[in-house]
Amino acid sequence: MEIVTWDMGFKLLLLMFAGIILGGLGTAYGAMVGSLVIGVVAQMSTLWFPVDLQYAWALLVLILVLLVRPQGILGRAERVG
Repeated sequence: MEIVTWDMGFKLLLLMFAGIILGGLGTAYGAMVGSLVIGVVAQMSTLWFPVDLQYAWALLVLILVLLVRPQGILGRAERVG
């Protein structure tokens, strides 16, 4: 039995944010694809690395994809200014 704490949903919220940003803001299909990628990476990383690091690998994928494609996987490039 777990105890209810004020920060229970923080890790889940962090992964949801990463999935939406990875998929591309403004597109529902992008959010689904990004969340799928984040979830698969987080779960598959536990095969080779400690479970405590599963969120770190998911966020590393987020950083690497955003370095290559800043608008996300399915996002459109928009010019500002």
